[in-house]
Amino acid sequence: MTLIRKVQGGQCLQKMAPWRFVFCIAVGIIVWYTVPASVETRLGLGLFVFIGLLWITQALHLVVTALLVPLLAAILGLMPVKEGLSSFANPTIFLFMGGFALAAALATHGLDRALALFMLRLSKGQQLRAVLLLCGLTALLSMWMSNTATVAMMLPLALGLLAQHDGANTCHPRTQAFILLALAYSASIGGMGTIVGSPPNAIVAAYGGITFAQWMALAVPVVALLWPLMLLVLWLILRPEFSQVSVLSNEGFKWSQAKTKAVAIFLLTVFAWIMGGWLAPLIGISADFDTVVALAAIVALAGFRVVSWSDLQKHMQWGVLLLFGGGIALGQVMAASGASAYLAEIVLGNILGLPVWLIITVIVACVVFLTEFVSNTASAALLVPLLAPVAVAMDLQPLYLGAAIALSASCAFMLPVATPPNALVFATDRVPQPTMMRCGFALNLMCIAVLASIVYLWW
Repeated sequence: MTLIRKVQGGQCLQKMAPWRFVFCIAVGIIVWYTVPASVETRLGLGLFVFIGLLWITQALHLVVTALLVPLLAAILGLMPVKEGLSSFANPTIFLFMGGFALAAALATHGLDRALALFMLRLSKGQQLRAVLLLCGLTALLSMWMSNTATVAMMLPLALGLLAQHDGANTCHPRTQAFILLALAYSASIGGMGTIVGSPPNAIVAAYGGITFAQWMALAVPVVALLWPLMLLVLWLILRPEFSQVSVLSNEGFKWSQAKTKAVAIFLLTVFAWIMGGWLAPLIGISADFDTVVALAAIVALAGFRVVSWSDLQKHMQWGVLLLFGGGIALGQVMAASGASAYLAEIVLGNILGLPVWLIITVIVACVVFLTEFVSNTASAALLVPLLAPVAVAMDLQPLYLGAAIALSASCAFMLPVATPPNALVFATDRVPQPTMMRCGFALNLMCIAVLASIVYLWW
């Protein structure tokens, strides 16, 4: 019965797609004709609204919509074809490619799973300790790997913990919900920590020209604060019960020369990213040193036969990279057409006189709840170029407000459709949707308060 409903729902969405597309076109045209601004600004606003509605309604696939940005910008005369397509070769995109390549090396040789099992053995049979180690490692790996891939890898281990409560087949529903939700939310929070951890981070980094080390200096303390607070909120809401578990083995894992090479390249790459501010002048590279390191990592992994090209292709998320390019191109079109400045004036006209802390809180809250329904990448791509002029008018560095938007876009915890990690744990049928919504809503409010306070008081 569930499968039938899913199929019928999918057919319904397919039937609605043409009408949603027509709706997006109609609204874009209305904006184009009715906004009191210059022709170029009206075209930029119309394109912005059209692309934004396509991303929100998903009348077209997100990646296809991203490809529409340079296409329509060229047709409307807003940007030359060469300039529009150059967004898809932005250095940040190649930086993310390096992150995918490192994840491919870890996954191909089973190093990610081996590390997870090692951490579980450190728990010495204590279920609570095992859960904390598992979630902590999930957050750590999500800094360097796709959040989705990390949860997909860790989920079988988490389900194994659920089956070992007091020797029974299953544990208490509250404990199940705590373990699975903590796993999904750890991946989302951990992904905030680095530029390659989550797509919105890369969009802000590309827009603001921030280095890998600078981003970590901003975001890692936020991760270190949000992760334990997330566990505390889940604990207070769910009141889980823990007991002893058996220690999982990893007998099939054997060390090899290829694994040694993979670990060495991974550690050297991370070291170079973190120490880029000191290494770049020594090598004589003045800009985009992080991207150079990422490209070197890809070449090293392939050159030393750590991974094959087919391994890289399998783990390279080309759609995400194209979505980056579309988001960057949209920001360039908004700036070049004057649409960003026009919208910023409207926003400023409505918020002038309000306290800065209230403005920041409203922006963070809007991003958090918007991302419950819209891709976090699409949210960042839409809002970062729009709100950058607002930050300048508030005497706040655009980089800081952009970082707040990116981090807020990773705080969608309420709905299964909000993030792939949420969907993965919900698909186990062990987390009721009301439970996820109740816990997620509380976490959304907590993250809004924490992020707004950090932007206003610390950054």
